Amino acid sequence: MALALFAAALFVVGHAALLPFGRVTLPGPGFFPFALGVVLALFALAILYETLRDKADGKAVFVGHRDVLITLAALVGVAAAFEQADSYLTLGVFAAVLLLFIARAALWRVALGATLGMVAVWLVFRLALGVRLPAGEFWQQAIDFIAAMLPFGRS
Repeated sequence: MALALFAAALFVVGHAALLPFGRVTLPGPGFFPFALGVVLALFALAILYETLRDKADGKAVFVGHRDVLITLAALVGVAAAFEQADSYLTLGVFAAVLLLFIARAALWRVALGATLGMVAVWLVFRLALGVRLPAGEFWQQAIDFIAAMLPFGRS
């Protein structure tokens, strides 16, 4: 598994290197994929080191494990809904699903964690980087649906 992660990291780093990096104040499209690929490569090497060092101690986690399947299903949901629905809503629901079903946190902690996580995402992308994440059509469709349900409607 560590070798597969390392190969994926090299793939990401290699393709990100083909894109412009930009500047520190205004990162280009290759900056974050490159940085994340480097971090993934470092984690993969750490996993490989631990695997080779402690061969008999580790307990295998199978791909069919409940937590792995929940995480994969949630990631597929994020990929499908990220641009169609509001990106903050999508990431918030993703965080909430992981906190609820993987961490098995209390509902108030799930709500607080997902909300604070989305505030952090907004702070990083909107304020620090000046980038607006995709809004999608979710809010406009929700407003239109609610307006259609009201007796006085929208004019």
